[in-house]
Amino acid sequence: MKRFLPGLIALLGATAVSAQHAHAPHEHGVAALRVAIDGELLQIEFASPLDNLVGFEHAPRTDKQRKALADAEKLLNRFERLFVVPKAAACTVTGVELEHPLDEHAAHEHADNGHDHKHGDKDGQDGDHAELSVTYTLRCTAPAALDTLQVKVFDAFPRTGRIRAERVSPRGQSAATLSAKQRTLAL
Repeated sequence: MKRFLPGLIALLGATAVSAQHAHAPHEHGVAALRVAIDGELLQIEFASPLDNLVGFEHAPRTDKQRKALADAEKLLNRFERLFVVPKAAACTVTGVELEHPLDEHAAHEHADNGHDHKHGDKDGQDGDHAELSVTYTLRCTAPAALDTLQVKVFDAFPRTGRIRAERVSPRGQSAATLSAKQRTLAL
């Protein structure tokens, strides 16, 4: 069943509903949200340009930037700070997977052992476009109660103006645009 959810999320990218968003260009102020429900499993994928989250898209160069990135990572690892599912669904977070190119860059940079060489634009590390994605996996013992997802990302990351959301569930599939004024995704 774990392998089924990534397939559902991939299916979202291939549907006519999401075709308008699937290959949208990197756009500051805009993030993406994909939600899939399969039985008791709920998977939520949030992807955003790093600029929306920390105000820059390059490897952190100052202590202030390093702190901003570390703070964003801590916040993104706390599902309950960014999203709310109905209590009646009795959901428990079972996994959080956070990915962004600056993690690899930092690891590579620290492993240099003083070697002086230029880092390229690989994976948006030093370029204009770096994105972060986080996938949350939840187990819900009363999945029939999963009727909405409240999104608090706008409070945590005010540079995020819109979220293009897609969902697939036993009720079907749909897409919506969320904003600070419209924070609820029907599941």
